[in-house]
Amino acid sequence: MLNVPIRLCRILLLGSAACLMTSVPASAQTDAVAASSATLAETADPQALRGKYERASFFNNALTNHFMLNAAVAPTWIGTEDSFWYCRETETGCTYTEVNAQTGAKSALFDHERLSRDLEALTKKKFPAADLRLGNVVVTADRTVTFAAFGKTYSYTRAGELKELGAAEQLVPVASPDGTMLAFVRDSNIWTRNVKTGKERQLTEDGEKLFAYAILPDAFRQFSTSTELKWSPDSKKILTVQTDDRQVKVMPLVDFVPDKGVRPVAVEQRQAFPGDAHVPTYRIVVIDVGSKRQTDMRYPRLPAVRMLDTPIGGERAWWSGDAKRVFFVDIERGEKTVHLISADAETGIARELFQESDSKGYVELSEEVYSPTLLRILPRRNQILWYSERSGAGQLYLYDLATGRLIRQLTKGTARIRGVLAVDEARGTAWVATSGGEAGKNPYYRRVARVDLDSGAMRIVSSGDDDRVIADGTLLTGAPGTRGFSPSGNYWVETQTRVDKPGRSVLKRAEGTEVAVVEQAELRGTPAGFRLPEPVMLTAADGVTPIQAIVVRPSDFDPNKRYPVIDHIYGGPQVANVPSAFAMSAVWAQSLAELGFVVVVIDGRGTTGRGRAFHTASYGAVETASNVEDHIAGIRQLAARYPYMDISRVGINGFSGGGYMTASAMFRFPDFYKVGVAESGNHDQRGFWHSWGERYQGLNTGKNYDAQANVTYASQLKGKLLLMHGLLDFGVQPGVLFQLTQKLMDENKNFDLVVLPKLGHQPSGYSIRRRWDYFVQNLAGLQPPQNFKVVSDSEIMKDEMIERGGKPEDEDSDEMRPEPAATAK
Repeated sequence: MLNVPIRLCRILLLGSAACLMTSVPASAQTDAVAASSATLAETADPQALRGKYERASFFNNALTNHFMLNAAVAPTWIGTEDSFWYCRETETGCTYTEVNAQTGAKSALFDHERLSRDLEALTKKKFPAADLRLGNVVVTADRTVTFAAFGKTYSYTRAGELKELGAAEQLVPVASPDGTMLAFVRDSNIWTRNVKTGKERQLTEDGEKLFAYAILPDAFRQFSTSTELKWSPDSKKILTVQTDDRQVKVMPLVDFVPDKGVRPVAVEQRQAFPGDAHVPTYRIVVIDVGSKRQTDMRYPRLPAVRMLDTPIGGERAWWSGDAKRVFFVDIERGEKTVHLISADAETGIARELFQESDSKGYVELSEEVYSPTLLRILPRRNQILWYSERSGAGQLYLYDLATGRLIRQLTKGTARIRGVLAVDEARGTAWVATSGGEAGKNPYYRRVARVDLDSGAMRIVSSGDDDRVIADGTLLTGAPGTRGFSPSGNYWVETQTRVDKPGRSVLKRAEGTEVAVVEQAELRGTPAGFRLPEPVMLTAADGVTPIQAIVVRPSDFDPNKRYPVIDHIYGGPQVANVPSAFAMSAVWAQSLAELGFVVVVIDGRGTTGRGRAFHTASYGAVETASNVEDHIAGIRQLAARYPYMDISRVGINGFSGGGYMTASAMFRFPDFYKVGVAESGNHDQRGFWHSWGERYQGLNTGKNYDAQANVTYASQLKGKLLLMHGLLDFGVQPGVLFQLTQKLMDENKNFDLVVLPKLGHQPSGYSIRRRWDYFVQNLAGLQPPQNFKVVSDSEIMKDEMIERGGKPEDEDSDEMRPEPAATAK
């Protein structure tokens, strides 16, 4: 979900495949037909086609076959030191490695062989030293390592003492600033553990599953391991939320294949839809660690917004430097107005400092909704860095935290602020990620700049013809606790990456000079002939706007042959789908390409990463996110450039938001897309998370949601469409699938349907194989190989865990698992 491109080209925009063919001499047309026939004859060989499936499987198992090692480094800094640890990937697993940032010297974080022996002796389970697979790792300044494994929590000291501490926390504990305590969630309440003694203490007692402390709403818990709390600077108090799902409506699903017995079991989760009267809310509370006294902030409960992140994890709540005040942001439902609030940490008395509104769209506080906001407290100055797109491009503004007065707009120009990476008030400097504003360059590629907090003067300290990615502890760039910049601000780690070459991760000093290369990404074991995707720049359907794409070819690619085309789409307004590294969508596309297709990934208008006008083009009309017209225009341009692309045979595929857009494209552009595989699609936002729909489509007032729903266009289906969905998918509940299938049946339309009784919001090996077969059979016109089995990465990892001595339920805790309907509170 990132970005990429390379060169500007002016290309004739052809109106159709027929137009393309009439511009080709008759002899060339005959040669093309002959080449196409030769291709079909060759790949009809069962053994050759099985080889294609085996190559597709290789790329499909990117997480478990380790064909790309150390594509990125996401550092976790140790206390306040200029040292960090990371997991160094090897052919056999992972080595926990410590790096001294001053010198770049590496060393083992602990003795892997000794810990392996001690763990196996204590647990009677398998812990190979080369692949320990520890969870929820926290390292304190004395190098005590706390971690989870097989449902238990352990500590391991520098002296080599291993101790079992009790049941594992599903969420990553949070270390106090002085390094003496860890705060964690157990049974919906907050506990602390003394790092040295292991002594535990329960701070709250009234938490319950649907009114839990320091945890995400019920609908999003399965997707995150972060603990939603912040220690005060003096390590004496905790700022947190109590998340209230009690009045949120129940979302019921049915487990038709229960682990025990044959009677189907109802399972449920609390999930709000757009327009619901009740949504998850957050009580903002301060807890005195010594006395356990709670101070409730005297302000209305905050509604869950954005991607259901909390004010804590979403970087919308902070301590003042003296720990006497807290600040938090209240985002109204629909996100058209946001308020900055100041509250007394002792009394809870709160007041508004200022607000920002946008009547035409929504107030954006960061360019990517999966990332925390780009707001930062400056405690010494009693100011806040505030991100806003009010000028048309994301920029930073300085506000006074005593009065709420705007001091100045800090950054200006055509370049957009993409991240606030670190702030050093002593130096009077902020480090930011910027992109855009440079003619002819990839508008998604980020660079690192230093900004003077007084003058706003900006100086680029790291840039190149690549994307400079710095971890921020989000879904996109690292696990909770990972940060690119050291706490001191003296060092940072960036990954320099492109989709068409392996990246490298570099340790740098504050001024931008290089200390050391931490890792150089390595490709290994790839099929003969494999080449990384080609980044390209195209023109949108408006004939003016440049858009980015990648072209992915099979390893046995022959430019003299003709290839059907697959458009691998996401189509959600919250992300860019074209990656800046060979990861995510690029790997998915490569596995499809290996079957004998040319696959494209395109970011059309209405997606993020390109500024406000480009992004909000799809506001109130999410069916236009990534703009399928832009995809069609881009594919036609590519076919003019590459005659081996046969655009009389174009398919489309995507998952989740991509499943939604796949079906939408098949319905709305039935003469262009001939075959579609739509997986786990949110086919109608009225049946999806309230926060997503209300942010991108607007508050549900009735008719304003009609145009985005796939049922509106189902009568226009002409091609071959396969719909797939897991029946235990709480990420996108399957009701939207069945409402769409009923509409297709009402319209007397032929389509194919695969329901997966035990599957949640992820592909399975079976669904991946059915995806491949559907395109091979219906787009390439070939017979898929018999009895070919695909195993997904998640299935492989689960089997490996069981082989090591674990149980499937070790992956979940009661905090994370959907409740049986009869027992939910």
